Amino acid sequence: MDQPPTDSERALPPGWSLVRVDQAGEVRLGRQRSPEQDSGAHMTKYVRAANITPAGMNLTDLLEMNFTPAEREVFGLKVGDVLLTEASGSASQVGRSAIWRGEFDLCCFQNTVIRFRPHLTTSEYALVVFRHYAAAGVFAGAARGVGIQHLGGSRLAELPYPLPPLAEQTRITEIADIRLAEIREAEARLRSALHHLNEQVREIMATAVAGELAPRSPQTPEPDRARGSSRSGQINLFEETLNLDVPGLGATVPEGWLRRRVDHVGEVRLGRQRAPKHERGRNMRPYLRVANVYEDRIDTSDILRMNFEPEEVAIYELQDGDVLLNEGQSPELVGRPAIYRGEVPGACFQNTLIRFRAGDGIEPEYALLVFRHYMHSGVFREIARWSTNIAHLGLERFRALPFPIPPRDEQQRIVAEARRRLDAIAGQTRAVQASLARLPEFELELLAAAVAGELTPQDPHDEPSSELLQRLGPPRKTQATLSSLRGDTMPKRRPRPTRQAEPTPDLAAVLKENGGSLPLPELFAQAGYNRDLPEHVELFYLALRNALGGTIRLTGDAAENAELEVADAA
Repeated sequence: MDQPPTDSERALPPGWSLVRVDQAGEVRLGRQRSPEQDSGAHMTKYVRAANITPAGMNLTDLLEMNFTPAEREVFGLKVGDVLLTEASGSASQVGRSAIWRGEFDLCCFQNTVIRFRPHLTTSEYALVVFRHYAAAGVFAGAARGVGIQHLGGSRLAELPYPLPPLAEQTRITEIADIRLAEIREAEARLRSALHHLNEQVREIMATAVAGELAPRSPQTPEPDRARGSSRSGQINLFEETLNLDVPGLGATVPEGWLRRRVDHVGEVRLGRQRAPKHERGRNMRPYLRVANVYEDRIDTSDILRMNFEPEEVAIYELQDGDVLLNEGQSPELVGRPAIYRGEVPGACFQNTLIRFRAGDGIEPEYALLVFRHYMHSGVFREIARWSTNIAHLGLERFRALPFPIPPRDEQQRIVAEARRRLDAIAGQTRAVQASLARLPEFELELLAAAVAGELTPQDPHDEPSSELLQRLGPPRKTQATLSSLRGDTMPKRRPRPTRQAEPTPDLAAVLKENGGSLPLPELFAQAGYNRDLPEHVELFYLALRNALGGTIRLTGDAAENAELEVADAA
């Protein structure tokens, strides 16, 4: 196969050689999982792709299957082995690597993992090379597959490997480790700053609905109390509402405020259900769905259309100022709200959304603050009902929530002050996020310099790598004693000219590639989704909702670590 020009064509420093990966060390693909190995006389812990993280090995959930003594000789791990993920739903995650440091006396590895056993190189330097290849897209370029990207043991073996003298490898990794640690520390500080900014956002929401953000001055006249109560002092927020005792809902409202159910201060409606009969018609209209409604913004990058009859348009057409909330979402994001401001003229909305249309005396922007507070404080999560890990807000439960009502002029002051503070925090957040976005570039530059011999000067007294290669020869192959162990255990795949770099929505394919079943968090990772990206969380749960009951099913209970399996699995 063609070798990446970035390494094969670069002039190497003195004393370096360019070899193949399988000259620098032994390459082997792990053993395939199958039902008959789920029990036996030689049950052994094994590493799979989910155990290899960017931070190193995560061995909190090692599984077991039967490995015979002969198979243990072939697939057993030794201290210093470098393990790489063989496949992922995202090409950018293929080849993620970590060093096995003998955490367990006896452990093997599955065929979702490739083992590199160093021969001419140190484990630490091999990790630098493989991390560089992952960050620079070399592994992504070598991967093959549709939906699930496979690196393959043979393709890894054929890649070029820049080989410095052994002593220089140690110097390189010492410097690289120090600088990588500095990058990790910078990342931790930036993420801490981001966390504090998010906490400030939540605090603004909480003080806004508690009457503490823009309180009325003593000179301000008493508000008109003709909206339903003549009581002075604090007013019980829970009268005629759900009997709740959850964080984020105080039991009282400030003096001069009122309280009502949500459906008493505005119109609440669930959107129209999508159905095949609506995919064509004479009155095709754009509509918004949960994928379009983010917190405080409408995303118009992917707008779908379906047929709405004129009488349905009268019910479901959106107006400026309508507040839209995610009815079905992940537990953390259920109820996520935004205001429709005419971004998509003539748009209607689907039943994955709830519409709140503010009534007289209610500012839509103030209602948005209330609902954002309910999302961040866990009120929506508390009243939601869960199906697997998809939470449903529920129209009736949402309608019955309490809604604190300040006088109209105070609503306007609250909105103005909240917007001023939130805009300032948004500016700081963008600056922090921009700094975080630059860190991968810094890491890539560091790794590139490491494998190019630019981190430390060459020492003419070091034994050249060519002499090391001549002295040690090729790596010793682990001999298999069973015919079933010959060669790679994964079938060869035909190369394709295009490759997917985004997370895959085909969760059933991911399950099939991993033996037919996975815990939900592991399925999330194996499908190429990133929990740090809210849009990935949403896309995953949308894919899960579409697949449940069809191509995949839930086994066991609906807890956080529920097991999911292919629907046609035996």
